[in-house]
Amino acid sequence: MDSSELTPTKIHFFVVTLFPEMIEGALQFGVVGQAQKNQLIDVQTINPRQFTTNVHQTVDDRPFGGGDGMVMLGDPLKSSLEFIRSQLSNGDAPRVIHFSPRGQLLTDQKAREFSHSENIILISSRYGGVDQRFLNQYVDEEISIGDYVVSGGELPALVFIDSISRQVPGVLGNTDSAQEESFCHGWLEQPQYTRPREWQGEIIPSTLLSGDHAKIKQWKRIVSLLVTLDRRSDLIQRNIPSQNDLKAGLNLLKLLSDDEIRLLGLSSREELKLKLHQNFPFLS
Repeated sequence: MDSSELTPTKIHFFVVTLFPEMIEGALQFGVVGQAQKNQLIDVQTINPRQFTTNVHQTVDDRPFGGGDGMVMLGDPLKSSLEFIRSQLSNGDAPRVIHFSPRGQLLTDQKAREFSHSENIILISSRYGGVDQRFLNQYVDEEISIGDYVVSGGELPALVFIDSISRQVPGVLGNTDSAQEESFCHGWLEQPQYTRPREWQGEIIPSTLLSGDHAKIKQWKRIVSLLVTLDRRSDLIQRNIPSQNDLKAGLNLLKLLSDDEIRLLGLSSREELKLKLHQNFPFLS
């Protein structure tokens, strides 16, 4: 059974946020906006301020023990979850995600795993964080979009929704697109070219014009290997290529002219050979 058979016909995202306009406005456009129009995904926002009990609609307070910033209260967030769950008549129990630099990194593999969920609740917190007791009791997983800090969980939520939605059958125009992009097989995608064949004095690689689909597919794989080695050698170490692929990469490097190497957006031949031998010293 392939992933398209396992992916639900529609994913429901519920975003708990103090700034629903940020989510709603950004998701009107592009493939995610079209996916909503086609009812392939559904995105709803819930503002925890509506569940507060005082006139100031307080959702945060000072942290015990001191420190910078304010901490979001557990009660408004808990009430937001209860409201969402009351709206779900059927389907899988929702997965509750909180965005935090402490979380597990969002990867292509994780995006594919999340795409099998039917209901996902995204806690987009603000200020100095969330009361840990709420996280302990109500959050299934914390997710990070990178080793840096942003001002709130709305941007991570948008990245999350986009990356998961792309895995839903019918969202991308070309059904093979999600299978051929960077990180899908652990390596970066090869360079892309379009018309005209010659532009600014540069002519696209001749292999792409050969009409030999098997040859083109293999060429793309080996160029993908070289690009990954050049720019993200850490990915190569996590997704070790076969000896045949490595030898093909070394052979291609020998055949490419300096202009062709530059056309592919790669470093110099000497740098690439050095990286190959540093990562795979057994190569001759």
